[in-house]
Amino acid sequence: MLLSAFSYKEANWELVGLKPLNPVNLVVGRNSTGKTRTIHAIQNEASFLQMKQIILGGRDFSAEMSFLDKNDAEWSMLYSFKVKDGVVEKESLSVCGRTLIKRTKSMSSYEGQTINPPAEKLIVQIRRDKNSFPDIEKLMVWAEGIVSVSCSDINPFTTIIPSKIFAPIPFYEIVDKLSETDKKNVLKRAKEVGYNLTSIQTIKVSTDMKLVQVKEKGISEQLVDVQLSSGMLRTVYILAFLEYIKHSDRISMMLIDDLGEGLDYGRSINLGKMVFEDCKKNGLQLIASSNDAFLMDVVDINNWHVLRRKVSKVSTINHSNSSELFWKFRMTGLSNFDLFSSDFIESYIAAQDK
Repeated sequence: MLLSAFSYKEANWELVGLKPLNPVNLVVGRNSTGKTRTIHAIQNEASFLQMKQIILGGRDFSAEMSFLDKNDAEWSMLYSFKVKDGVVEKESLSVCGRTLIKRTKSMSSYEGQTINPPAEKLIVQIRRDKNSFPDIEKLMVWAEGIVSVSCSDINPFTTIIPSKIFAPIPFYEIVDKLSETDKKNVLKRAKEVGYNLTSIQTIKVSTDMKLVQVKEKGISEQLVDVQLSSGMLRTVYILAFLEYIKHSDRISMMLIDDLGEGLDYGRSINLGKMVFEDCKKNGLQLIASSNDAFLMDVVDINNWHVLRRKVSKVSTINHSNSSELFWKFRMTGLSNFDLFSSDFIESYIAAQDK
């Protein structure tokens, strides 16, 4: 199941129609336009669907998600909900145009039959049964399969203790689950990125703590993850994670914030290429954000979503909704990064508005 569109609104911030989403996507934008907030919004809604977050009184937010099936061009799903002051005011689920869930302030129904769900819970949260409610189960399995990594926040602490946003699985747990072949692939790819490592393993340092230990060619001392540079730690963690997810059929989407953060030219583009190519190869949807000039230049601008913020509302410009703009930019012969760093977009929009 592929997320094809996502919208989100809360007090003082609104993301309008992040669409159409491709199998791989790069979210770009100037500082404070909402890149990290966009990544967090998708992850937070998935966590909310799984009831990892509770509705707090006074919290108002809403979301709308559209899905497609890459194996069935005729299949589609649209799910939305609205929470106001800690109570679910609206909820809707339709599949292939057929309404399954319809909920308002005054009534709730599933396939036309009246139901009475708790005011503070979504219907999809309380109607989980893969036999009786297969479409709800499909949505919830998708939500459970989202993993999110923030490169700028990968540090020894977040790689040891899991977090909803920064590093979902401890580094040592990932490495422990890799086969010897997987580890060789990590070492091979780390060398291609620019880190010449000869071994990677876990070591037990206490009853309830493990660390990841690596050996760098030409360096006699072996290093544990808490001793690594931030660039090396981020790179090896992501490469190990890419090997790890190859063996899981439950992971539906990978969210990466600040991809390429803290890496030099060669390492940034090499790691970026690997991440995008791996996700495409393994059928794993990717939504990554970055302001890294090196990375932008190697990711096809057809997979870009350029964020633009006006006060509290964030919209997107991409190849699908602004095809002429992208075509004209390609004719300039400039690098991808110039689309982001120059005034090309603003000049084009201003000319259209005249």
